[in-house]
Amino acid sequence: MPRADADNIDNKIILIDGQQLAQYMIDFGVGVTTEAVYELKRLDSDYFTDN
Repeated sequence: MPRADADNIDNKIILIDGQQLAQYMIDFGVGVTTEAVYELKRLDSDYFTDN
């Protein structure tokens, strides 16, 4: 990439705190391991209707 093109790139650094960093890590699966998965169930009202 020529220097003139590199000068036109808009660079910015955004500072985040540790809590935001941890949330990004969880959201994007970086440096984390899934330990448990919970299954949520709800009643199926169609099962109980009279036909």
